Amino acid sequence: MKSNIPIPGTLRERILNQAIKDFGTHGFEGVNVQQFAKSIGVTTGALYHHFGNKLELYRIVREEVERRIISRMEGASAVHEEPILSIKAAILVGFDSAVKLNVCRLLSEQDPSDNKDLAAILFKEILNEEMEGTEFIISAGWRASLRNVANGMNIEQSRNVLVKLLEKFN
Repeated sequence: MKSNIPIPGTLRERILNQAIKDFGTHGFEGVNVQQFAKSIGVTTGALYHHFGNKLELYRIVREEVERRIISRMEGASAVHEEPILSIKAAILVGFDSAVKLNVCRLLSEQDPSDNKDLAAILFKEILNEEMEGTEFIISAGWRASLRNVANGMNIEQSRNVLVKLLEKFN
């Protein structure tokens, strides 16, 4: 069993669920550890007992959220055989999922734990082309649309900008 999978009803699960909400809304820099611990009724010592430090908690949360979104994106991309249609489906499902889960800020910010860009890895698998680096440009566009939402842009407007960008791929 992975050590970061919480047992339902445990303090660890409460911490992770609240961390997804707080990092999703405020990002890494916007979460104060003392206020976070207080909001769930624990001490910072208890928090550090389970996760070591803020960066480790963030790393676990970011990885978990990103894996959830990427899983949905993989499912959407698998419906299409043509790579460009697969990319478009994956991006739109990823955008909609991030908005629904309220994790736009989390997924749009630079990852301070320097995890791999799982979206770029997915896009590279879909494209399967020799033009190295395209996957990072596509991932950056997707993440920029999420940042627009996190910064207050109307969701539909941000999604429409993303759709217009994707139309350029034809």
